[in-house]
Amino acid sequence: MIKSEIYAAITEKIIANLESCGSWQQMWRTVSPVSLNGHIYRGINRLMLSNDQYQSRVYGTFQQIRSNGGSVRKGEKSTLVVFWKRLQSTDPVTLEEKTKYMLRYYHVFNTDQAHFDEIGKQKIEKINGMSQIQTVLEAEQIISGYRDAPKIIHTNSENAPCYYPSIDEIHLPPMSSFLTAEAYFRVSYHESIHSPMPESRLNRVEGRGNKFGDENYTKEELVAELGSAFLANVAGFSDLQNTAAYIQNWTGHLRDNHRLIVWAASRAEKAAEYI
Repeated sequence: MIKSEIYAAITEKIIANLESCGSWQQMWRTVSPVSLNGHIYRGINRLMLSNDQYQSRVYGTFQQIRSNGGSVRKGEKSTLVVFWKRLQSTDPVTLEEKTKYMLRYYHVFNTDQAHFDEIGKQKIEKINGMSQIQTVLEAEQIISGYRDAPKIIHTNSENAPCYYPSIDEIHLPPMSSFLTAEAYFRVSYHESIHSPMPESRLNRVEGRGNKFGDENYTKEELVAELGSAFLANVAGFSDLQNTAAYIQNWTGHLRDNHRLIVWAASRAEKAAEYI
């Protein structure tokens, strides 16, 4: 499978999950999947596995399953997961060390798709039973706990909610302007996800200086959508309001640029965890 085919496969899987789940938030609302060797799947891989309807959260390659006393059932289909392989090289003229990253993939099966001996079953049961460190915060605490947060200005101006990187401020309408407190916090989370872009935080340079409607604007908006859905899930919000038109809009963007979802998911999770 060549690189373009990998990106296309990832994109179609994410689109299928989004259309089935109905929202970005629902795609985060899963217990983090983990491999048989204890690796927790994050970012894009978590989104790719988010709609698998299995009781177990444990996955493994065909060989990992075999080495743990298991055998994949005949006819079961694998799921693609990806990783970045770091490659080091030395310029033969300047002797300068160079680093590049190559997208790699492999296929995994959920352990519910396989038969295991007793030792394998015990290992899977132990992994599934491990408590994950998950902090559930009140909605307000997510923002108040942001250690170097930008200043939040509540204004009645007609300007849309916005993060201004030049002055490091988030401008929001007052909570009374929203139909529900949850709607207010969702907008607050969206704008907050933009705010780690300065050099003093995560230095997300691609998010700075873009104009409404251009490619970088769309990319940054997807980062904010994914990250705010992540934070909304942490806050325990349950009101999922995404419409078919909204989902169709994003699926169109994703199909136009197969690399977009991989790029955005990584940055969204980093920003959400930073906040």
